[in-house]
Amino acid sequence: MMNLAPAPQASRNIAPPPSNSNGSSSSAVKSRLCNKYNSAEGCKFGDKCHFAHGEWELGKHLAQSHDDPRAMGPGPGRMTNWMEPPLAGPASSFGASSTAKISVDASLAGAIIGKGGVNSKQICRQTGAKLSIREHESDPNLRNIELEGTFEQIQQASAMVRELIVTVSMSGPAKTPGGGAPGAPAPPGSNYKTKLCDNFTKGTCTFGDRCHFAHGAAELRKSGM
Repeated sequence: MMNLAPAPQASRNIAPPPSNSNGSSSSAVKSRLCNKYNSAEGCKFGDKCHFAHGEWELGKHLAQSHDDPRAMGPGPGRMTNWMEPPLAGPASSFGASSTAKISVDASLAGAIIGKGGVNSKQICRQTGAKLSIREHESDPNLRNIELEGTFEQIQQASAMVRELIVTVSMSGPAKTPGGGAPGAPAPPGSNYKTKLCDNFTKGTCTFGDRCHFAHGAAELRKSGM
């Protein structure tokens, strides 16, 4: 009874489990193909993967690893966590800019721009919008005032442009037949500075000394002078 021989056989059967850090004897051999190896992201475990990276690795023993066994958890279910990082990046921040178009009589375009671009520059500086004047698509007697910027910038710039249009239109009798710019000498009998400038009282007049309306009672003239 003391000469039993199963002891050395038991020692041979115990050898395989220590070689596998997961303690799973069924995973000691690569018996299945890795479904991540040929995917776009590839397998993150490399040679340490529990699954075969090709048919030539089927039946191959797993390489011993000293890594954290939690990173090599059994089953492909854990691997799906690696797919979470790819997220849609911010790409919809360009829609803030827009454009607007105002058609005006061609004879008013120069007055709206102002001498040396003083009016258009002031509108751009105060509102932050971009202003440009281009040919009309079909009518040669019109010009397009194009504004570019955010919705609020375009609203502010449009309001200033329309005030300019009103001011220039109301001061029409003071213009020469050739379409002189605002600020030209007014002929006798005109209404030059016979009314107060509404934009001046609001602080939004862009014509300055060239305005055809009075900037205060001191500039008021009697009609017909």
